[in-house]
Amino acid sequence: YKSDTIVNATWLAVLSQIFYLFGIFLPIRKHVVTKMDRLQVILSRYDGKKLFTTYVVYSFFTAILTSFLLGVSGGQMLMGLVYFKWVFLTFLIVHTSVIPTNTKYVLLFVGFEILLSFSGFWSSFKDYILVAIGAFFTLNRKISAKAFFATLLTILITFFIFVVWSASKGKYRTFLTGGQRSQNVVQTDQLNNIAVLWDIVSDDFSSENFSESFERGRDALIYRISYVEYFALALKHVPTFIPHENGQMLQDAIEHILKPRILFPDKKVIYDSDITSKYTGIKFAGRDEGASFSLGAVAEAYIDFGAVYMFIPIFFFGLFFGWMYKTLILKGYNIVWGICYSAPLFQYLWMFPVPGTKLLGWSITYFVNFYLINRYLVKYLDTWLLRKEFK
Repeated sequence: YKSDTIVNATWLAVLSQIFYLFGIFLPIRKHVVTKMDRLQVILSRYDGKKLFTTYVVYSFFTAILTSFLLGVSGGQMLMGLVYFKWVFLTFLIVHTSVIPTNTKYVLLFVGFEILLSFSGFWSSFKDYILVAIGAFFTLNRKISAKAFFATLLTILITFFIFVVWSASKGKYRTFLTGGQRSQNVVQTDQLNNIAVLWDIVSDDFSSENFSESFERGRDALIYRISYVEYFALALKHVPTFIPHENGQMLQDAIEHILKPRILFPDKKVIYDSDITSKYTGIKFAGRDEGASFSLGAVAEAYIDFGAVYMFIPIFFFGLFFGWMYKTLILKGYNIVWGICYSAPLFQYLWMFPVPGTKLLGWSITYFVNFYLINRYLVKYLDTWLLRKEFK
């Protein structure tokens, strides 16, 4: 595609983010931040050891539960039970930030979990980083100089990890799948997988290869997270070769969410690469080849409504997510639970690489599950986590 196409795609992408963020901002603009002294009083009522122990147990439980739910028809409706792990992690981060009684144990276990996350096919380590960032900024609206430099250091370290992963994941995934172009992992020894990944990274980022590997990983990361390249391809292909869908993609996404597979077993399976291939005119490798390429919600909005009206659904996406964020905070069992419910939304609301179906599906599933958990279960869990003198 020509350089002017990528420039147009970039400007449309930037404008999309402005509309999206403005939509998020409107519902929360008058939200009053809880004062730290009040938060400290509430957090001091909870038993830090019980909280840590509960998180450890639940973390192992969700590792088993995830594979079970994904293998059962309609199991995704109950994925809120898995997402609840991130609420626990947020609670642990918030509690440790304000009352640092077991900081070293929290850091050790979460570090261990992040390390184990490298043993799989996907880069799930990013989930821990996104939840931690969400917890930090939900707790700290005013950033001190110390917090600013700590955040900057975290961003730099995270960027380097992502570059390393982007440069080495190809070889590593080939090892995990036994040389097959698929997403089916045959190497199940997690510690051995991590050791193999370490060997691959050590070779890729040796003194002789460091510069070349870093540039390769950096470029791959930029292309992966920006999604402007795919957007530009869609701009070139639609409407020149395929007409705009006039809202059909958004309608299909909503219908897909409203028809749970347990009630509609014949519901069509969505393959991101097929959609991307159709609207860019370029054949992308799919699930059978061990890959998945999605256009993202912004490009889908353009395909649906064109370069002007695309901003309307994007704005309403932001408005909806801002409302969810505010509702989770205000309707939580108490302010601490409200913060813990809202922070994990940071995992799901970065919209560029996420198709509209998944963006809406994950968020609505998250919201509905936590509404039910908050109403019927959290009061018992909250009582369990309190120190004896506050029960």
